[in-house]
Amino acid sequence: MKQNLSIKPQGSVQDYAEMRLNPNTGDCAMLDQGMCSIQLELGESYLSQTCRTYPRVINQAGNALEMTAQLSCPEVARLVLLDEQAMELVDVDLAHIGSVTYKHKAAAALDPNRPEFYFPEIRKMMIEIMKYREFSLPHRLILLGVFCDNVNLLMDEKKYKELPHLCVQFREEVARNDELRSYNVYPLDAIFQLQYLNNYLMDILDDTIWNARYRECIHDYKQGMTRNGSSLEAIAGTYNYSYEHYYKPFMDQHAHVLENFILNHLYSRMLAEMHVNIPVFDSYQMLVAEFAMIKLHLIGIAAHHQQLSEELTVKLIQSYTKNYEHTALFLKNILDDFKKQGYHTLGYMSLLIKND
Repeated sequence: MKQNLSIKPQGSVQDYAEMRLNPNTGDCAMLDQGMCSIQLELGESYLSQTCRTYPRVINQAGNALEMTAQLSCPEVARLVLLDEQAMELVDVDLAHIGSVTYKHKAAAALDPNRPEFYFPEIRKMMIEIMKYREFSLPHRLILLGVFCDNVNLLMDEKKYKELPHLCVQFREEVARNDELRSYNVYPLDAIFQLQYLNNYLMDILDDTIWNARYRECIHDYKQGMTRNGSSLEAIAGTYNYSYEHYYKPFMDQHAHVLENFILNHLYSRMLAEMHVNIPVFDSYQMLVAEFAMIKLHLIGIAAHHQQLSEELTVKLIQSYTKNYEHTALFLKNILDDFKKQGYHTLGYMSLLIKND
């Protein structure tokens, strides 16, 4: 046991060590033929709070508890991504869950002069925008960016009490503003999208890939993207063809898959990120980065298999999430690169989101 523990010098009684992971598979060192040897030999009561809680994500804001789930769990990924009603919130009694690890805890926000007072309303509006199903999912994601950009402006100017009015105003604008409602208004550059995302992915793979299922997905992605040649022109042709003939038809029929992915992200992360002072538009950019990276992978995988299916989509999202979710710097590094390259604007986010 001891050789598999990494002690945290600044740890606490509840959080004093980490389990070392197998560098080849990413599995916990205590797994024996896929089963937890601690639970098998000693029982559930000896599990760490992290293991006892997984795959649940439990956040606390004041007296309210919210429970979502991590898509790195294969069964959770299947249930969340494939069920059209999976992301409808339901009230449940959490008294039975016992001792758990909270992903985020925040005291109740009671002062209307503080930004925290408005965080739940901001997130509620973000979720509402992602459910405007009269618009395509990419269009909704761009609308979300417009809203987040406006939230950032008010937050920077400390005009917190204007945030509720912004929500009302934005709702009205989406209903009647022709520019917001027109998808063609937002910029498109599929070659930029392909080059930036693919180059970034290839640059980090050697240092970040460890999950076996994700490695299979990357193999399929590379095979698919280069099936007609490895020049930029050939890869771009394959990328566009796979999008039009495999990715888009599948997503037109299964829009709930990536909608559920985005909603799960908003439910599980957004309040926590606001409470630790991550700007709302920064959080939005990290969400776009995940959406765009998953889209990139799926287009390449579809090119390899000459189809896209529920099975391939769930496998990619589950393994991608498992490979990167424990790497805290993964999304931060993408955000830092956006800023370094001058891409941290709504216009560039549109270039990563749009393919047609």
